[in-house]
Amino acid sequence: MDIRSSLKQKSMFALAFYLAASVALIGTVSYFVVEPPTRDQLEKNLDLRTELISAQILAPVNNSLSVLQSIVSLGSHPSPQQNQAQLLYSLFSLTDGIAVSGGLWPTPHSVEPDIAYSSLFFNRAPDGLIDRIYSWDNPESGGYDTADWYLSVADAPSGTVSWSGVYIDPFTHVQMITASSPYYVEGEFAGVATVDISLEGLVSFVRRHAEEYNLGVVLTDGYGDVILEHNFRRAEHSYIGKKTFGDFQWQVDVVNAKRIVDEQVYDVVSKVEAGIVPIMLLCVMLGYFLISRFLIDPIVLIAQKVDDSKEGGIIDINYNSNDEIKHLINSFNQKTVFLEAEKVKAQASTKAKSAFLATLSHEIRTPMNGVLGTAQILLKSPLYDEQRRHLRTLYESGDHMMTLLNEILDFSKIEQGHIELDLYPFPLDSIIGSVNSIYFSLCAEKGLKFKVVSQVPSDRWYLADKARLRQILFNLLSNAVKFTVQGYVELHFNEKMIEGKNHLQIKVRDTGIGIANESQEKIFKPFEQAESTTTRRFGGTGLGLAIAKQLCEKMDGSIRVTSEIGVGSSFEALLQLDMCEPIKSDIKVDRKLRYEGLKALVVEDNRTNSIIISTFMSNKGFECDCVENGEQAIEAISNDVYDLVLMDNHMPVMDGIEATTAIRKLDSSKSRVLIVGCTADVFKETRAHMKSAGVDFIIPKPIDETELDDALFAFADKLYQYKPNLRKKPPKTEKDVEQQLLNFFMAVEDSDLDKAKVTFEQLSNSIGNSANLTLDGCLGRIAISLSSNQLPTSQDMDLLAVQATEFCN
Repeated sequence: MDIRSSLKQKSMFALAFYLAASVALIGTVSYFVVEPPTRDQLEKNLDLRTELISAQILAPVNNSLSVLQSIVSLGSHPSPQQNQAQLLYSLFSLTDGIAVSGGLWPTPHSVEPDIAYSSLFFNRAPDGLIDRIYSWDNPESGGYDTADWYLSVADAPSGTVSWSGVYIDPFTHVQMITASSPYYVEGEFAGVATVDISLEGLVSFVRRHAEEYNLGVVLTDGYGDVILEHNFRRAEHSYIGKKTFGDFQWQVDVVNAKRIVDEQVYDVVSKVEAGIVPIMLLCVMLGYFLISRFLIDPIVLIAQKVDDSKEGGIIDINYNSNDEIKHLINSFNQKTVFLEAEKVKAQASTKAKSAFLATLSHEIRTPMNGVLGTAQILLKSPLYDEQRRHLRTLYESGDHMMTLLNEILDFSKIEQGHIELDLYPFPLDSIIGSVNSIYFSLCAEKGLKFKVVSQVPSDRWYLADKARLRQILFNLLSNAVKFTVQGYVELHFNEKMIEGKNHLQIKVRDTGIGIANESQEKIFKPFEQAESTTTRRFGGTGLGLAIAKQLCEKMDGSIRVTSEIGVGSSFEALLQLDMCEPIKSDIKVDRKLRYEGLKALVVEDNRTNSIIISTFMSNKGFECDCVENGEQAIEAISNDVYDLVLMDNHMPVMDGIEATTAIRKLDSSKSRVLIVGCTADVFKETRAHMKSAGVDFIIPKPIDETELDDALFAFADKLYQYKPNLRKKPPKTEKDVEQQLLNFFMAVEDSDLDKAKVTFEQLSNSIGNSANLTLDGCLGRIAISLSSNQLPTSQDMDLLAVQATEFCN
């Protein structure tokens, strides 16, 4: 665009005109004409006030010295002490000044050999009466010859005067200062003469003078102690009048109390400037008019238009000057049109992506429920060893596929900002227990040592998202196990206080393949691994660490790695977790519940899933009915009594949310039936809608039988609400797994191989075929060891103790 008039030139011209006029006029007049002489005169005035105050103080003090010299003369004359006393009395009676007390202090035993102290000390009271003070003559008080004022002039040359520091008289509570001088009789030191000067009058004078002339005064003695401080306000760069005077080296500092010199100078300069204000205002108005006309008004108008068009639209204003503002308006309008088009495309793409992910998740989870469910059912049936190995491979492959799918969905949620943390109290030990039970066996299968070290108190509870914390731990531990061929994997827990907030520190260390320095930043990026060969060699999507990093940041934490090729890696995650008080669970877990006699309704439109779920439930002892949609479910519940409803969500005719809502509105006790949602839709919105409709618990597909069992245990009260008499533990049979487990451990401890074989066979028969792949693998390894006439390893024994707990009474 052709810019023929520059906005920058317009604004700079107006500003330059204003600055030149104001700086030239105000600066020249203020700093070169008025300010220096004004400042000099004001400082001289302050110095004169300082001289005056010091002179007014010095005069009465010097007069007091003449009184001291008179007392010295009396002491130097060898006359009886009674005559000296009369003369001193007369002296203080005639003296009307600031010297209020004083006297002679002979050397000990010089007056009477038997009397140590015989002072002649007189004090003039406020009413004018003269009193002689004898308190100093008491030897028990320590003697006046040890006082500082006495020692300061003892044996000093005649005529020496020593000044004490300022002190408060204990009787009159008045500030005083003492002058001391030695006196001699026939050339021998005979004692000390003193005069006590009251500073009350001097202080009053200084204060009155300061108040009269608006001064701030600090008066200090020769020792640096403050005698008087009145209204003294020291400001930065303020001028202070200083004067040191008298033999006693007092100092007086004087400032202007209300206004410092700078302020007074400013007042003078301000009066001068008052004549320039009309010119200055004219310049300001002219400059403002130019800036407002050509710069401010157009920009304000553009800002208003932009604000009105936040959701889209162009800037439509009448601006005719071909300068930068016109160019800005045209460029903004062009980009707005382009961005609006791109916005429409992006919104359509986001909706398509979300719909695709939801469909993908549902469509994959539905058949995978059949695959994994069938595998779990078959693993409980009598099988040959080769068949069991194949089924385990099938189950583990399907489970790995679901892990990859969950990682992709989680990353998509994080990328879109849809992931949220569900805060709930939980004990850290519960996570440590699950980590131990899973990764101990995984490491044992690879010949790795696995250890968990926790420096966190065993009773620690946190208010946090337990599932996301587990996800971070499992991602880090799974990587450590995956990339470690020999050595160990260690997990460490610790707590740290950072800026007053509690943080949980997690360290996962391994002796794996390690990560090169140049690749350590890359591993936290999505869909990337340290090397191009890593995916081919170890598998994975490259999303695990990216998700862990995002979750750590979501928890106001961080994650970092230190690693060395061929040595191993150490991942450290720092998460801000709030501690909380332990809570008692309202859920009564009874792992010996009986399901015989209970009836379940399976609401599922997919025939394979319906068979899988009903088989799960039948194997547990439930009597099962199956229907294909929500409408049939309502009809079945209305005509029969069910203790449990397993409800799918996406179904024809009527979906799970509508069916649950209708069931909860029934006018009978059937509305309180336990409803467990079984859905392949894992998105939070769907779960929230099912919960709000009245579903008690939601189990995602593919169904994990362990999670299903936990749900039935958790909601046992509601499950048995119609048939409470069925909720009883079965009588104890010969299959006492706890006792059998104890017998087996004792046999191994005693190295009794024959007894170990017998007790292990009993234990294996009691446990039977479990759906717990970890336990089955552990039992298989122990059986191989015993058949080879070898005792099981300590790792397998520890794993058996953990995994067989659920079968114990």
